[in-house]
Amino acid sequence: MKQNSLPSLLVGSNRSQNLSALFLIICFGILAVLSIEGKSWTADEDMHLKYGTNILNGNSERFDDSKMPISAWNALPAKIASFLPEGEPRASIENPMRARWMTIFFSMLVAWMVFFWSRKLYGAVPAFASLILYILDPNILAHSQLVTTDIYITGMIVFCCYWLWKFASTRRWQDGLIFAILLGAAQLTKYTAVSLYPLLTITWFVHEVSKWRTGTENGIGLNIKHETGKLIAFFLVIAATSLIIINIGFLFNRSFTRFSEYSFLSDLFQKLQHKVDFLVPTPYPFLQGFDRINFNERNGTSFGNIYLLGEIRKDQGFKGYYIIASLFKVPLATQAVVWLALINYFTKKRGSFWRNEWFLLCLVLFYSIYFNFFYNAQIGIRYYLVVFPLLYIFAGSLFKELSRTQWIGALAAGMYLLISVLSYYPHYLGYFNEIVWDRKMAYRYLADSNLDWWQDRYALDQYLLEHIYVVEAPELPAPIKRSQIYFMSINRLVGVTSSPPTYEWLRENFEPFDTIGTSYLLFEITPEQMQALCDTTDHCQ
Repeated sequence: MKQNSLPSLLVGSNRSQNLSALFLIICFGILAVLSIEGKSWTADEDMHLKYGTNILNGNSERFDDSKMPISAWNALPAKIASFLPEGEPRASIENPMRARWMTIFFSMLVAWMVFFWSRKLYGAVPAFASLILYILDPNILAHSQLVTTDIYITGMIVFCCYWLWKFASTRRWQDGLIFAILLGAAQLTKYTAVSLYPLLTITWFVHEVSKWRTGTENGIGLNIKHETGKLIAFFLVIAATSLIIINIGFLFNRSFTRFSEYSFLSDLFQKLQHKVDFLVPTPYPFLQGFDRINFNERNGTSFGNIYLLGEIRKDQGFKGYYIIASLFKVPLATQAVVWLALINYFTKKRGSFWRNEWFLLCLVLFYSIYFNFFYNAQIGIRYYLVVFPLLYIFAGSLFKELSRTQWIGALAAGMYLLISVLSYYPHYLGYFNEIVWDRKMAYRYLADSNLDWWQDRYALDQYLLEHIYVVEAPELPAPIKRSQIYFMSINRLVGVTSSPPTYEWLRENFEPFDTIGTSYLLFEITPEQMQALCDTTDHCQ
């Protein structure tokens, strides 16, 4: 079955395709809005919103390491509301939930770019496949709802890669300028964006070498001096644009401070400070935050213990952490599609790789290696989201031509994906695929922001109001006179935010019978069970 035998809705005019894609993206936005209602603020959201509010009020001074000017976008509704008279419209707009809506809206734009680029590369049907993989990714869905920067950097990487790809194809100065602006704007989202400068330079260079080689083989001459001059001019435009945007984003806060006048924490910058001195053209908070990020990531001062598959570590992380996390956190149907797309593509001779797919997979390869083997802050799959949209665009290549049997399999996988994702509504932050069949046991595999990021505190408060006999599990158990139900947060239970031995008595001897959301577990312990624990161990008081 070829594409032309599919419903005309998918292969008709661009207008019908756009309307269909827009409908799916709106459904994604509605699902995100509905599933975040009633969820408490996660661990970092209030600080992100505070920094965004400070930016809108003209203050870019740092109070921690990682907050960025993009959060002003989330703080914008409350700022607008402050100019309105008291009343229902103002109260509605300044509702903190509207700050979360701003991230959802941005993620909807990213979804559109996933669809748009996939259609450019592979056609309409593959574009819809790529879009569905994005909007039905529970990790994307969960972090699209939050006042954090993970979705912003994820989206900006997609935008930058697309416009570099487009500029490489068209060589129009307009496309190059848009790329330069986007690359500068990406620096206001998360410090991961700094890596885009070398990565996209390498991507561009390899593409150009491939293009020059093809031209030479076809007898087309190359004016190296002329091409080199154009490249230098292009890089100068990128540098100037980035400096302007970064300075605007951080409100020109102490720009051109001497390097020797910075108060650095990390060994890297302290060593450099002894060797060189110059005027730093970026604002003070920009380089200050990069230094703090480097220091905290190396020393683990900004996060708790690292947990994976029942093992807790403090001084070093786990090799392959994000690969393992993806195995549990990414829907099985999505994993199957991505792997089949990779196998299908690389088992066939593809002449377009350096011209097209290279712009997707170069960054996927780098971030997969870096985050899995060199990055220490292994506290949640959210850091790894940067590779997901690029993989989903590439996965569209699998759907260019499918037989009737293959289409039946694809539709079955799509239905399975939809059921799997909707079954977790509204708890998408704690989604695990069916490898973890018993959801109460997910804590044995992963913790931290994969499961417990404070998002269920409202639900816990409500549960305790309705069940007044439920209490938090004690650090030191003792004999009890009647059966008792205890609650415990997952991060405290496994030792992420507590000393690992503290709740060993609970996690090693009892299993939960229920959960509150995905971040709190409920244990029922009888007097006989507690007495047996006290008689056979030294845990009890």
